[in-house]
Amino acid sequence: MKVIRQTTEVVSLSLPGATFKKLEQTRKQEGETRSNFIRRLIESYVEDNRWGEIYKRGEEAARKFNIKSEEDVDKILHA
Repeated sequence: MKVIRQTTEVVSLSLPGATFKKLEQTRKQEGETRSNFIRRLIESYVEDNRWGEIYKRGEEAARKFNIKSEEDVDKILHA
């Protein structure tokens, strides 16, 4: 007999009523299951934070190297 392992975890979540209603309304409009909708929200949140970190590092590099414009970047790349 072949054993199939579950690759998901079950999570219990408590939300205020108004938030739950927004969740349900939005996920129904999107035509998604609750699980898939919440999964996508989490993935989007993580990705946004990742890009936020990248943007922050870019700002730090711009200050460090006195980069103020795309022209400055072009000069550095083609020096």
